[in-house]
Amino acid sequence: MNSAEYREALLVLDDSTYLHVQPCDTGWDYTLYDAATMKQLDGGQLDGADLGRSTAVSHICEDLGMGGKSIKYAPLSMIETLQEQASQQSAETAAAQLPDAQEQALDEYPMPDPALTQDDLEKCGYLDGDLLPLSKERAYELMERDLTVYIIQEGENPAMAFDTADLDAHDGIFAVSREEWEESPEFDKLVKDRMAHQEEREQAFLSHKGDCYAIYQVKHTDELRDIRYEGLEWIKSIGRTVQRDNYDLVYTASLAPGDLKGSVLDNLEYRFNNEHPADYRHPSMSVSDIVAIKRDGKVSCHYCDSFGFEPVPGFLPDNPLKNAEMTVEDDYGMIDGIINNGPKEPTVAQLEQQARSGQPISLMDLAAAAHREDRDKKKSVMEQLKSQPKAEPKKAAPKKSAEREI
Repeated sequence: MNSAEYREALLVLDDSTYLHVQPCDTGWDYTLYDAATMKQLDGGQLDGADLGRSTAVSHICEDLGMGGKSIKYAPLSMIETLQEQASQQSAETAAAQLPDAQEQALDEYPMPDPALTQDDLEKCGYLDGDLLPLSKERAYELMERDLTVYIIQEGENPAMAFDTADLDAHDGIFAVSREEWEESPEFDKLVKDRMAHQEEREQAFLSHKGDCYAIYQVKHTDELRDIRYEGLEWIKSIGRTVQRDNYDLVYTASLAPGDLKGSVLDNLEYRFNNEHPADYRHPSMSVSDIVAIKRDGKVSCHYCDSFGFEPVPGFLPDNPLKNAEMTVEDDYGMIDGIINNGPKEPTVAQLEQQARSGQPISLMDLAAAAHREDRDKKKSVMEQLKSQPKAEPKKAAPKKSAEREI
């Protein structure tokens, strides 16, 4: 914003409260004045007893060298700037409220050293996938847990480290066997810990930008034994329905190119019966499982029935964005990418109260609230008029000419 063009603005909140806005080093400074303070700024008294409040404030602005610009509505450029700042603050607040990034991602293979990827091994010239990279610090930890650690040197075959002295002598990258890592208690624990983050993982699936899938299985509780591994007809015959609360989210992942060839559901059913991913530690896909598919931003849910799959509408929200924001919003009214908990549409009175308490407010919100209330008032009048019973037209006596025609 051009601060030379719009240096200050004064906003009338009511007959006794005024909001002064001016630029400062960190953005904008908001000052709330009561009637007494405004009189002091104006020299101690108003120019006329019957002077309107807008006219009085205009005189004050002129005395302060603020010019004769509109005092009730701030310039559009100022409003846009304030709104951008509010959006940025809201985004920062949202980032602080969201769970950790790892919990917001689809289920990922638990690497033995999260700081390294398979690319780090390939950069050292090792292209086989049977080893996973380690830093020196992580190599010490896994060696203490009786896992075999290998020394990786570019251009040479991996060499097994026999003790910590071998680790001390090498300043490069280390590795552990993928097979041995997947059989370790630590790998198993990392996979099982996912189950404690049902909402976050479902949120990650619904908000994922690419094509992906999620697998749900009936919870292993005694009260759900009568619906586990049962077909839809049986579920209906006992008066039950397919409910999300009866299920655990057991796995999420992106759809691979091979999954899109032919029937996606059939491809996933084959994989989760014959070629389980290494980090999938649950029963094979079977009757009563739910497979959720997200393609091109649309989510569909399918019940694994005795023969094939049946659609299950309503198992997950129809609007993934709505579900995403509900994890940090307290209403459905702000589906706009901006976190702004509180009333869906603040009223003028609420914004004025917020300003009196010393909290900054958005001029655009205030102007929008005033416009909205004025519009609703007009709508209410029109609705009242429409709701009034229609008067029946009075029957006039037929003219004599009509009688003659009859």
